[in-house]
Amino acid sequence: MRRGLVLLALAIVCLLAGCTAWMGGSYASVTPHAEGYAQTEPVDTAVASSQSELISVLARLVKNHTDQASVDVSQYEGDLEKELDLAVLKVMETDPVVAYAAEDIRLQQTEVGVRQMVSVEITYSRTQEELQAIQTAWGENGIKSRVTAALERVEPAITLQVTNYQPVNLDLFVRTYYEDHLETIMECPQVVVQVYPEQGSERVVEIQFLYSASQETLLQMRQEVQVLLNSAAGYVEGQTSEEIKASRLYAFLRPLFVQSRPSETPVYSLLCVGTGDSRSVAMVYGLLCRRVGLDCQVVSGTSNGREWYWNIICLDGVYYHVDVLTDLEAGTLITRYDEDMVGYVWNTKSCPPCPRPLPPATEETTPPEPEETQDSQPVEESTAPEEESTEPEETMIE
Repeated sequence: MRRGLVLLALAIVCLLAGCTAWMGGSYASVTPHAEGYAQTEPVDTAVASSQSELISVLARLVKNHTDQASVDVSQYEGDLEKELDLAVLKVMETDPVVAYAAEDIRLQQTEVGVRQMVSVEITYSRTQEELQAIQTAWGENGIKSRVTAALERVEPAITLQVTNYQPVNLDLFVRTYYEDHLETIMECPQVVVQVYPEQGSERVVEIQFLYSASQETLLQMRQEVQVLLNSAAGYVEGQTSEEIKASRLYAFLRPLFVQSRPSETPVYSLLCVGTGDSRSVAMVYGLLCRRVGLDCQVVSGTSNGREWYWNIICLDGVYYHVDVLTDLEAGTLITRYDEDMVGYVWNTKSCPPCPRPLPPATEETTPPEPEETQDSQPVEESTAPEEESTEPEETMIE
């Protein structure tokens, strides 16, 4: 009796749950109609009704680093088949981000139900992270500002999207900035620049800074150099004589110097390793002098036919040549005038003259007049006319 009630209850449950198919030994599943599913449009489907709108869609897809997408062109006005390739060409040539990041864009016209669609496939030469790292800049000053910050942070590369683009000689700018900031920029990098596209007022500028040392190493070098620069400043603290300051800075360098050898990191190599050529020694000595208030510049030229660098320094209002590397090897700092620079050649127009001062003029003394005595007679003045001088006047040749 109890078993019969259980079977009756189970049958009722199955009927209520619609399990008649199960009772017949089969299972039916329901799927949406294919056409009805195709008409369901995703909320992010792009739509383009003209070539300019299609170009804008392609540019947006690249900036989002989208690999594949579909564009609804059901309302497209124009010859879509002829304009597809032209749209790709235009966006690759005119949009700076697309020109920089996209390697290839392929479009294919398809039909989905009653709609006309264009399938898009994009391959990239840049990663999504590289796209996200693009910085904005305005004009020449914007480029220089971004480059300055990158040099101070020792970044290996930066990419800029520049509005109002103007060409900039970045090689010259970087070299000048480096020479003016030797205390913080340990190495002058080689600069490699790529601009996308080739024309236009808006461009993407990719700048690479090629260093011989890593970013971490160069930043560590900067810290060590700062310690020694502060020590050099303390070496002349309290001195008011410019001549003594110059001599003490030379004395500071002398025990640090080991041998003459070129280096990619001249300030660090001389101060921390003890090696440097004439260029690095002149650069470091000029840096030390300027940090303590001395007027000192680096001079480039030749010495006995070989490329050479030295300094011109102003001490108490008088300019001198100072060849610090030669004097480090000789053991004595020597100030030289232009006349002493035998074998040296330099651009005199870009450097202050260093003439040897004229000797001080001696005062002429008038012999005392003889005292008159009772026996002395006044000397009669000659009344004979003076002969005219026949000597020619001297003329100055400039």
